[in-house]
Amino acid sequence: MKIGSSIILISWLLVGCAGSLTVNSIPQGALITSNKQALGQAPLVIELSKDSAKGFPQAANGCYLAPGFSAQWASGAEASSPESTPLCNGFDSDYTVNISRPSNAPGLDKDLKVANERENVLAQQAQAQAINNVADAIQLNSMSGPGYGPYGYGPWGY
Repeated sequence: MKIGSSIILISWLLVGCAGSLTVNSIPQGALITSNKQALGQAPLVIELSKDSAKGFPQAANGCYLAPGFSAQWASGAEASSPESTPLCNGFDSDYTVNISRPSNAPGLDKDLKVANERENVLAQQAQAQAINNVADAIQLNSMSGPGYGPYGYGPWGY
C-alpha cells in the first residue's frame, strides 16, 4: 500500500467517527448564541464527540439533548430554536437546526445583503481549500516515485 493511500485511509477513519450539529439561520449570517454565549455566525458547525457533549442531558429514551440556540441578524431581528435538540442517533450522526428570521421584522434587505456577503466568503474559503487539497495530493503523490503524474496515474509525459 502506498503512503498516500495509508494517510487517506487513516484520515477517513478519524473523520468518519465524528458527527456534527449544524445551526443554520435563514437567511444565513446571523450571530448564533446558546445559553447567552456567542458561538459564531451561521452556518455554524459544531463537531460532536463525547467530550464536546459532556454537558448535554440525556432524556429517558436515551437521546442526548443539545441546548437551544438563538439567532440575531444584522437588522436586529431575533429568533430561537426549540429549547433542546434531541440527538437520538448518537454522536457519530449529523444533525441540523434551522432558525428562520421572523417575516414581520424590519430590515430584511440588510439581512439579505449580509447573507450574500457570507455566501461569497464561504465560496472563497471552499475554493482556497480545494486548491490546498490539490496541492497536498500532488505533494503526496510526488513521494510515490519519479515519473508519475497527478494522483499516481501514468507518466507526466514530458
